[in-house]
Amino acid sequence: MTALQQLAKPKPLRPRPPTPQRVRDDYLRFLPWVFLTPALAIYSVVVVYPMVYSSYLSLFRWDGISPTKVFVGLQNYVTLFTQNEVFWIALRNNAVWLVAALLLPTSIGLGLALLLNSKFRGSHVFRSIFYFPAVLSLAVVGLIWTWIYHPDLGLLNQALTASGLKGFTRNWLSDPQIALYPVIIAATWSAVGLPMLLYLAGLQTIPEELHEAAKIDGAGPIRRFVHVTFPLLRETTLIVLAITAINALKAYDIVYAMTNGGPANKTQLLSTWMYFLTYNYNQVGLGTAIAVVLFSLTLIFAIPYIRFMTRKT
Repeated sequence: MTALQQLAKPKPLRPRPPTPQRVRDDYLRFLPWVFLTPALAIYSVVVVYPMVYSSYLSLFRWDGISPTKVFVGLQNYVTLFTQNEVFWIALRNNAVWLVAALLLPTSIGLGLALLLNSKFRGSHVFRSIFYFPAVLSLAVVGLIWTWIYHPDLGLLNQALTASGLKGFTRNWLSDPQIALYPVIIAATWSAVGLPMLLYLAGLQTIPEELHEAAKIDGAGPIRRFVHVTFPLLRETTLIVLAITAINALKAYDIVYAMTNGGPANKTQLLSTWMYFLTYNYNQVGLGTAIAVVLFSLTLIFAIPYIRFMTRKT
């Protein structure tokens, strides 16, 4: 190779030394992951791994004790949907529970929020009183309402007797025809606080000028609510419905505390039946299959909620 060719030959580019600005940009790019790593690690161990492992176990027949697991594929799901009658009872109860949760706590919470949003003496005290049941654990709520429904000593039957309505007294939690509905009422009493609080926050963001303009135009309270207040609470309502639906699908504590799934499995929910199959009857495969079904149902409400929240941010 001649000297001219050597001069014409392109020299390899040397990597440019990182500038302070580039180093700073790289540092800032990875800094959030440094802070997220501990939380992600804990979340993966506590939430993600059990979910994946439950899905894995749902493909096996296993009693939870023996070291061997028999792979059965989707047979557990076929058994649930074709042979397990209690599963369909629990699924129907979950549907009733979901509809009641979407109607009762949200509507009562909205009504209380509208009432407490007005300025009157002691409104803050009433806010605390109405929110107090949401602070209690559902197991405690279940014990409180179990005593209220007690056939002999309970407040409800005593009040009915004192009012001359003794014919309406009954064993509220022992009647298979109605046992689910007293539990729903108890759960509603506990669940009203959160929708009320969220609606109160939403109402306080509505400019008062809009209500004043509607009054000047001759709109009454109902028309102001229909055409001004409720449309501006649309985002709050979506959040309330999503959270309420997710909580309703995973309801467990209050049913276990009040009826233990009885009488005759008439108050079983998917969550309680999953527990009984897994731990009482040692059918881990069937129990975890219910967990997968319940998780899939929860995603129906969780995914739109997550998309809505991430879009707003």
